[in-house]
Amino acid sequence: MLILENVWVRSLQSRSHAVLCGLSGVIPTNRRVGILCASKIERRAFSDLISGVRQPAVGKVRREADISSPVGRMAGIVALHTLRRNCVFAAKMHRIEPGSLIKFVAFVANIDAFMDVPYKHVPADIAVAFRYALSYGLPYETYFVDGDILPQTAEFTDRFASVIKQRSATSGFIVISSNVAQVREFCDIVGVVQADKIVLYSNAQRAIHEYMRLVDLNKPDVDATETLLARIRRALKLEDWPMVAAIATSEMQDDPDSPTAIWLYGELALSRGDRRRGIDLIIRACQANPSFEEPWKALVRVAEDEQDEERLKLLASVLMTNGQCRILRMAAKIIEQTGTDEAAVDAWRRVAAAARTDVGVLIEAGDRLLRAGAGEDAARIFEAAYAADPTNGRLLVMLYRSELLFSDNERLAELAALIVEFYPEEAERAVRLAQRARRPEVKAIEDGGSSTLLESVAEEALPVRIGRALKQQDVDALAEIAEAEIRREADGATGIWLLGEIALIKGDRERGGELILRACQADAELEEPWKALGRLAEEEKSEERLSYYVSALMTNGQGRIRRLAAKALEPTGDEESILAAWRAVAHVAGADLALMLEAGDRLFRYGAAGEGAQVLSRALQVDPRNGRVLMLLFRCELTFSDDERLLALAGQINDVSPADIDRAIRLALNARKADLGKRMKERFKQPAPSDASA
Repeated sequence: MLILENVWVRSLQSRSHAVLCGLSGVIPTNRRVGILCASKIERRAFSDLISGVRQPAVGKVRREADISSPVGRMAGIVALHTLRRNCVFAAKMHRIEPGSLIKFVAFVANIDAFMDVPYKHVPADIAVAFRYALSYGLPYETYFVDGDILPQTAEFTDRFASVIKQRSATSGFIVISSNVAQVREFCDIVGVVQADKIVLYSNAQRAIHEYMRLVDLNKPDVDATETLLARIRRALKLEDWPMVAAIATSEMQDDPDSPTAIWLYGELALSRGDRRRGIDLIIRACQANPSFEEPWKALVRVAEDEQDEERLKLLASVLMTNGQCRILRMAAKIIEQTGTDEAAVDAWRRVAAAARTDVGVLIEAGDRLLRAGAGEDAARIFEAAYAADPTNGRLLVMLYRSELLFSDNERLAELAALIVEFYPEEAERAVRLAQRARRPEVKAIEDGGSSTLLESVAEEALPVRIGRALKQQDVDALAEIAEAEIRREADGATGIWLLGEIALIKGDRERGGELILRACQADAELEEPWKALGRLAEEEKSEERLSYYVSALMTNGQGRIRRLAAKALEPTGDEESILAAWRAVAHVAGADLALMLEAGDRLFRYGAAGEGAQVLSRALQVDPRNGRVLMLLFRCELTFSDDERLLALAGQINDVSPADIDRAIRLALNARKADLGKRMKERFKQPAPSDASA
């Protein structure tokens, strides 16, 4: 048994703040037990407590079984020693025969060829497989797993699965994980950490429901409807169909005609391959509540995958009954593929009518109408949009482009003069549009009383050509530009970068990565290669190459580039590496408010609340009236500041953004600061209007 008696664990950031508060419980060590923690900080503290890394400030932890170090992360591996020598060292520490352990590790991880290679020189995936095999090769009464039970990079997962099956027959498992599918499949008992106790469930589904509820409670700024929607979205994203079915059943019990339940049953039918039934149910959900967006989005997703043309037309006709411009826009795209030109023009007219002030949708609708030959319709749309937003030069150029089809020279000259006067950066584009429309006689400006004609300009700017070629994956165009750049400058960053992009398009990721790295080193000021390197890092699966890319990105002094490295690390990196990356981003953020906000928020989420507060304090100096900065700073300081400081921050929030004070009070109450929450209510909440005042 693992017995916790009134255990209190302090935060790593603040000695006055407790992460686990009076936790008590008994965990069996001879069963497969899953542990779910709603908070990431609680999970880390609980893991450190079991493995002995942290001792409780108050209370006792009694271990009545021999519990392993976290599987795959055992201490004692010497980087300079070979894998074989590390096995011998571990065997002697645990008083077992070294030869049998070496054979076990080499067979299970299939790493015979690497056994005499120093640990520091083996590839990252081999190192992971070695650590897991070594952990399972050592005898324990209970194996402790923090994360994945199997190594995700291992080639022979069936061998690991066989070993785990053998070990679970004679030993227990304690698995701390946020992967509910893994916990449901592997564990026969699931424990949920709830404030001051661990509640054990023999029914995994009930435990997962409780865990999801606690996760939602940790988001105080989300109302009940949004919370349910967040759970549904998470379940659909993870393809957790038992969870989807449970939510649908619960909704159906409350309301037999619930659009949410009907939609979810449609999603379940689609997951089983019953498309006809799934589509019928989702259409029913759309008709039951036209203002509920999720079934409509599901219908659009179904339409995008649909191969049957007749069914596609049916889906488009249903989507066109919705009055929201975003849904109508998706229907219009489908009609473009399956219907006549007249039907497509009519659909885009309806999209434009529904868009009203949504400039992005208006631009798209006008552009589609223009391509379909309805220039006058497009011009009316762009004229109305430009009247609503006279600062948008793009709208003026689009209006000019559409009127090139039918307007006279005086009207076009008037528009061209506006472009030259207010948006000179768009003048070259207007010239090219006139030339393509074979209207070079259009008068642009009056210069000294005599009319000046639009003249031919230099060929299209290089960045525009490169951007279009990359968007279209046009290898020939990229090769032509790269060749010209290399002729101009043999070691030029642009030419090398484009050769790297060509290699990536052809599928040679290693060669492409090397060339893009060379381009970054050749010109640290040219942003495009750095952005390409950030994109590569986000998509990289190899830990070794990812580390290489991240290290290169971190050498750049621009905060936006370092941010790419930090984002790439988040899915696979350990918390310390991620924290170090976001610290580096914050260090060079300068006066970039958005970057400071993101860095401060990430530092808080990964447990460095003090550092997050420092970054957000700098952001507050840049914009003292920013309500979002104040709210994030208040959330950070809740973990370590005293009540007087927090009341002062709450006063600033009330002055700058009174609508956020309710959320600040909820944050205080959820942080177990009831007295602070009460004082905030008394000081900042307005009393309800009395009958006398009425």
